[in-house]
Amino acid sequence: MRSKMKQLLATLALFTFVAAAPVWGRPHPAHTATAYVTTTTTIGTTQLQPGEYELRVETDATQLQVVKEGKVIATVPVQWVQLTNKPAETTVLMDSNKITEVDFGGNIQAVQISSSQ
Repeated sequence: MRSKMKQLLATLALFTFVAAAPVWGRPHPAHTATAYVTTTTTIGTTQLQPGEYELRVETDATQLQVVKEGKVIATVPVQWVQLTNKPAETTVLMDSNKITEVDFGGNIQAVQISSSQ
């Protein structure tokens, strides 16, 4: 009986330690999307030539990074918006060859691209 009590106390102490660990030190997960550009396209004030780009934004961040071949080529301001439904897949929305929004699959929030930097 004493050994079970010690085991329970040890488990409780471990749980308390883990629960008290600072969550502010953990990085926010990044949301990413792949944009396949077939014609000259604009994001923010940056023109993208045809090719494949990664669009990356940290949760609650106000800047989205445009990455090509592992290098950040642009940073554009974004605004988080609430969607009515969680999209099943990640989608990059465009209007007249301009990237306007990124909806992340399984996430109720999306980012709208600001038109000017």
